[in-house]
Parts: sequence; structure tokens; C-alpha cells
Amino acid sequence: MKKISKEKRTHMVLVAMVVAGIIAGLWFGLISYQNTKLNEVSKKIGELDQQMQTVLKTVADAKKLNSDLNGCSQKLDLIETTMASGDLFSWIVSSLKQFNVPSYRVEVPQFGAPAVADVTMFPSFPYKQATVGIGGTAFYYDFGKFLADLENHFPHMRVQNLTLEPSPGNNPDEKERLAFRMEIVTLVKP
Repeated sequence: MKKISKEKRTHMVLVAMVVAGIIAGLWFGLISYQNTKLNEVSKKIGELDQQMQTVLKTVADAKKLNSDLNGCSQKLDLIETTMASGDLFSWIVSSLKQFNVPSYRVEVPQFGAPAVADVTMFPSFPYKQATVGIGGTAFYYDFGKFLADLENHFPHMRVQNLTLEPSPGNNPDEKERLAFRMEIVTLVKP
């Protein structure tokens, strides 16, 4: 092989350096920039895919939510049919007398006049509340069962300001009874 002259060798080294510089410039100027952009686009695609999955899940849950809403609306309509309306005093007296079956052995002879007001627990509540004071006598166990069943049977009623005292009676059976006073708060259908 022929020996390359020094001048040609310098030119070849120079050309190789220029080519290496051009390749490095292309790499850092175009390819790395494009790789960075590709990574950003891939990240955005992942985020959008996650958002799309959330939207699809929400759409799928909308049917279940709609059926739950219909079920709750029907339950509310059923409860509203048992709510107090019209003459509140007669409604409360008749409801408690129908509920107070002889198996409870609870005597409720005292009924106060109902006081109607806005619901104090929730602001802007669509119902009013009626508060009625009642009093009577019962044995402890019977009264506890009556009270628990009353609040479970009427979801729109609650008992407050309950006072229990020994019943003032002369015979031994009357001494085991308790005298009670309480307020019953019930929602009133508008």
C-alpha cells in the first residue's frame, strides 16, 4: 500500500473531525430535542389515557347512580306518605295510639299542643318540624322497647328531653312503674 502524504492525512483527520462535529451537532440539536419531545408526548398520552379511563368509569357508574337515585326517591316518597300533615295534634295522637299496641303496656294520657317551627338541625331544609310534649307511665323494660320501636318505625320522628321518674302510686304494682315526660319531634310535610 502506498503511503498517504502528510497533507492528505491532515485533510482526512480534518474531514473526520468535521463529520464527527456535524454528527454531534445533529445529535444534540435535533435527535435529543426530538427524544425530549417524544417523552413529553408519551407522558401527556398517559395522563389523557388516565383521564379517559376516569370518564369511562364515571359514565359506567352513571347508570348505577341513576338507579340508586330512583330507589332513594321512591323510599323518600314512601316516607313522605307517613309524615305528619293537616291537623298535627290529631295526627300525632292517632299515630301514637295506633302504634302503642297493648303488648307495650305503656300508658300515654298526656299530649301537649304541637309547636311548629323550622328545622333547627339543617339550614334551608324543605320540611318544618312539629314538637309535641307527651307524658305517661310504663314499666322500664316496656318503655325502652316502646321507645326503640317508635324511633325505628317512624324514621321522621325523634325523641328529645326525656325525663324518667318513679311513678307516684300507692299499691306495689304502681311503685315499679316509671312516669315519663318527653318531647317528640316530627317532620311536617309541606
